[in-house]
Amino acid sequence: MFKAPARRLSLALIAGAILLSGCATGVERIDNVLLKDHPIEDCRITREEALARIDMRKLLTEVSKEVCLPTPDGVEIGPGNKLAYVVPDVVDIQNYVPGALGISMGELLRASIFNTCSVPVRQVELSSAIKFDSNGMVILSRDLNLVKQSAFPAEQAVIGTYHLQRNKLTVVVRRLSLESGLITAIGTREARWRCVSPGFGSPSFSTTIH
Repeated sequence: MFKAPARRLSLALIAGAILLSGCATGVERIDNVLLKDHPIEDCRITREEALARIDMRKLLTEVSKEVCLPTPDGVEIGPGNKLAYVVPDVVDIQNYVPGALGISMGELLRASIFNTCSVPVRQVELSSAIKFDSNGMVILSRDLNLVKQSAFPAEQAVIGTYHLQRNKLTVVVRRLSLESGLITAIGTREARWRCVSPGFGSPSFSTTIH
């Protein structure tokens, strides 16, 4: 006799739960819409300080995973094998000069490649072996033999570029063959920063990696 009312009550409870769930989602969307973006100066942070707050080690480790070659079974990893990677400093895509940021990222990129790809890594002056044309394409220079000397043979290079904009840093890493210049893998990551407030109170600063 009580089955019908009990069933209606259960359906009502389920419907109420769904409505409440939808309302919560709507509130979250409204909160995101109401967030007000500010210049990072409003968070009392300079762009240099914003860059310093990026987890650059995490960013470069993630992008390194996308350019690693699988290590063949039975190959001993050491300074005498041709699995070694040449990794110069990371350059600004605007002028192809590393700058302080590119030199710092170059050190972290070499460490990431060494640890993530499990291969020996050699630092080399970018201008001695690798050039960029006016369109940003990688060109191997005639001094490539300096890189391929028998003391440290290598067949692969990992070239990194960065583009610094108002509220984000884009990093692109390419793996290419030193023999042919062919790009065989590309990885990219983007770090963004925001200074936001919910419409009242002081703004807060945050960074994300995509």
